[in-house]
Parts: sequence; structure tokens; C-alpha cells
Amino acid sequence: MTEAAVQVDAAKVDAAFEAVEAAFALRGVPVAPLPSEAPNVLAIELTGTRRWTVYVDCAEEHLQLPRVTTDPPTALLAHVSYSGYVCIDDEQGLSLDPKRPADIVAHAAMKAYDLLENSAADAASGYEEFFNELEGYWQGLPGALRGRSYFEVDGASRLLKGFSNFGLKKPTWYFLERDASIPWEVESKKLEAHRALYVHLDQVGLPPVQPDKLTPAFIDDVLQRMSPDQLALWDKLVGPSKNSPKRLALLVSVPRQAGGRSLVAASFTASRGAVDKKGIVTPLTMRRHTPTYMRERGGASLDLLNKHIAVLGAGAVGSVVVDTLAAAGVGKLTVVDHDEYSEDNVFRHVLQPLYIDMEKPLGMKLALERRYPGLKITPVATTGQKWLKTADLSQYDGIVLAFGSPSIERSFSKAFKAGSHDLPVVFTWLEALDLGGHSMLMWTRGAGCLNCAYRDDEGQPSLASRTAFLEPNQPVTRNLTGCAGAFVPYGPVQSRRTGLMAAEHILSAVSTVAAGDAERRPSYKFWVGEGKVAAKQGLRTTPWFQLARTTSEEVATKQVFGHPCPHCRAPKGPAP
Repeated sequence: MTEAAVQVDAAKVDAAFEAVEAAFALRGVPVAPLPSEAPNVLAIELTGTRRWTVYVDCAEEHLQLPRVTTDPPTALLAHVSYSGYVCIDDEQGLSLDPKRPADIVAHAAMKAYDLLENSAADAASGYEEFFNELEGYWQGLPGALRGRSYFEVDGASRLLKGFSNFGLKKPTWYFLERDASIPWEVESKKLEAHRALYVHLDQVGLPPVQPDKLTPAFIDDVLQRMSPDQLALWDKLVGPSKNSPKRLALLVSVPRQAGGRSLVAASFTASRGAVDKKGIVTPLTMRRHTPTYMRERGGASLDLLNKHIAVLGAGAVGSVVVDTLAAAGVGKLTVVDHDEYSEDNVFRHVLQPLYIDMEKPLGMKLALERRYPGLKITPVATTGQKWLKTADLSQYDGIVLAFGSPSIERSFSKAFKAGSHDLPVVFTWLEALDLGGHSMLMWTRGAGCLNCAYRDDEGQPSLASRTAFLEPNQPVTRNLTGCAGAFVPYGPVQSRRTGLMAAEHILSAVSTVAAGDAERRPSYKFWVGEGKVAAKQGLRTTPWFQLARTTSEEVATKQVFGHPCPHCRAPKGPAP
């Protein structure tokens, strides 16, 4: 580093100290500068209930709060790692001005001071907050390895299967139920199996502080806290086996005052039914790979886990509907389509090219069940009409039809209205080129159906939908290889936008039922494109294409369902 660079760093640190000193003076907290080994780090001593040594990174860019550390603690503190890293809250949504780096350092130092003071009070009162953050501290223990839990941390003590892969850059352990199918990442590597035990305790002993490491004393402490039933499981864990000494794993959960359970683990060696006192105890940092945890952590709804929705049509729009419903947390999906995935679909379909020539429903199952843990897809490689003949609608919470074929969809609307089950049905379709997309919700009981849209302004039957953006009887198909390759041109952005709209539509209806809402109202949603490509090709649009731009969905819904319809016996006048 040049002398000029050193001077710049020193100037930044000096400016930061002045800002820190001024900020703490307002709180009456003494601040003293300390020597720092790193030229761009501000070292200070803050005096509160005790003296805190704090180091703040004064690097040039401040697009997030700077890194703050303290001397490795000699006693456990919540939100402070084994090595002394201070986990200050970054206040999601906090906007920083990089032109005021000194003030940013002062803000970070103040947050660190408040955290250290609160953590000291927590330690004095029983470590409640520390144990809320136990898993975070466990990550920083020396020699810690990764662990993945494929079992529910539910408080029910039991034996598990464990597998270790030390061939990875970051060695990893895997844990699952003894009768569970082996995850692909374990099976493909043919990993060695180990015995493992999961126990839930009311509390666990304090982990080590620097420079101490995890030792067999941790295992002994857990043993002292076990119930007789848990000790019986322990005997099976360390009991006779063909390998001696054998590598075992112990997983322990404890309640969190903030809710849920903390899960920590360690691997160790045992021989002749006892822990090897001279053996190495390795901390395992657990990552939960269960459907419920990943759904909740990833933003998917746990309430949808037991919902079952059928999607008829797995093309460009339907595949987006299926993918979105799965991502939202729907646990069971039936996908119906008689077509195979082809190279023509690749750029407007969610499936990868490797699924070409496979039945679309099967491809969706193979791709999405691996992507969304806990998802179960029933693939049905047949036409929607054949599926409906034998389908038991009572097992579904909703249905989405994404055929894009008005005649077929209208026949389904009639069939659903003739049935005895009460469930929401969404019809979704895409207009050609860049005109827009539609989603219409009806209920199998009550007023409102797809055929309501096939009425003119006087309420008389019409072959054209009053929701259409494109005037009827205009050729829009194109082909690149002759008649066999004819297709309706529209893009992936349009299909995804329509599929997302339809998925949200059916999810809203399913949530209405789950909430016990007695209202079963039909509704019409749509989006309107620019129409520039359609205009360039000389296509004529309907008056509705322009009116829809300034019409609310509520008004459009009344217009669609406001005329008498013999198929659903809609009342005269606007829908309620």
C-alpha cells in the first residue's frame, strides 16, 4: 500500500472516530480510540455496563452497514459469534448515503453497542436470547461441518439414518428417517451410512467459548439430561456393530422462547457401547431440508400444502400455472395434457429441452417434484374430456383450464355446472401476438359461468366472446415448416404474465374457501398489451381492447356476468 493510500485510510478512520465520538456523546457513553492493526479499521473502547472493544470496517464503499467485530468473548453473548463477529441488524429497507461514510460507521457502532449491552443483560438473566440464536452461534464453532436434515424437527426423539460425504469442498452430513427414501444427492454418490439419534430436550448446556472446542463433555451433558426412553434409544445408537470404533451422530433440539426449536448436532466416535473420550467431536451446522421448513422460509404457504388443484392443459400458459401453484405452496397437483413436449415449445414453456419427446405432465412431475420438496404431481397423459369422464371432483380444491380453445372450454363450463360439487374453476387464455390475456373464475354452483361471456350487449347468445380483444374471423396463425407446423404467435412474456394471473386467481378463490367465506362470486381478470405488433400485421381489434385499458376488473366482471344465462341461471341485472 502506498503512503498516499495509507493517508487516505487514516483520514477516513479519523473522520469516522469524530462522528462516533459525537454520536455517543449525545448518549453520555465514553469513547476512547484504540490502536488498530488494519489501516482501514476503526478500533474503539465503549464504556457501558462493561468495557467493550469494538472494531468497525471503514472501507470506502458503504452500500450496507459495515462489518463490526469485538474481541472473542470470554462469555457467551447473544448475536456474537465464537470469533467475535457482531451480528447487527441491517434494518431491511434502511437506505444508506455512501457520501456520508463517517455517519454510517457511527450508526453501526451505536447498534453494536446497544446489542452488546442487551446481550450482557441476557447472559445475566439466563441466556434466553442466546438460546434463541443457538444455531447461529453453532455455525462459528471451530471445525464445524454442514449437515442437512430431511426429517421434521418435531420434538419426537427417534433413531435416524445418517450419511457423510467428505469428498465435497465443504464436507456434508445428511440425516433422514430410517424408512425414508434416500435423497438423490446421497444415492448418486453411494455414501456410507451411519447411525444417528435425534433427541429433544428442555435445555442443553452452554457451548464452548474461544479458545475451547466441542469435546465429549457435550455428549456427556446431553446424556445426563435424557429421559429413560431416550437413553434406551441411546443404547441402540452405540450398541454393537460390525465397525468399531464407529462414527455416530447426535442431533439435539431445544425450545426457542421466540417459537420453534433450535437444532444442533455433533458427530463422534464410540466403541463398545461408550463414547471415545479421546476422539474428536465435530460440530454439525444443520440446514433443514424439510418441505414445511423450506416452504415457510421461502415464502410459500403452509396452508396450501394439503390443497389439491387440477390443471388441464400444460402448454405455455398451463405450465406457468402449474409452476406458480407449486411455488406458492400447493402440495398436490394433477396435470392433464395429451401432448408431448417438443422443440417448438422450449422458449415459452417452463420445461428444459431435456424433456423433449416426453409427455408434458410427466415432464412437469419430474422437473417440479425435484425443485419443490413435498410436492406431489399426478401426471395424466390424456385429453381433458377423457379425464373428466372418470374424475372424482370431490378430491379437488380447484381446477384451472388452460386450453385456449373456446369450444372445448365452454363444454367444460356446462359440465361443471351440471355436477354436484362446489369448487372454483378458472378458465385462462392468451390473445395472439401482444394483445393481452384473460382469466375467468366461476364456481360450479351459483350464478356465473364461462358461457356468460358469450353474450352480446342485449344478452343474446354469441359465438364471439364479449371479452375478446381481437375481432373474429381473422387469420393469425403462422408456420415455419408448412401446415404441420402451424402455430398462433405469442411470446414467453405474454404467456407467463397470463399464467401468473390465472394462478393468483385460483389461489384467491381457494383461500376464500379455506377462510370460510360464504361468498362465491364469479370474476374476470385481464391484462391489455400494447397491440403494436398486431397493428403492424394489420389485425383489427375490438372496441373492448381499448375500453379495457380504462375499465376496472370490478366493472368488467359486472359487464360479463350481468346478463341472464341459461347455463348458470344468472339473475337479471348486475351480478352482486
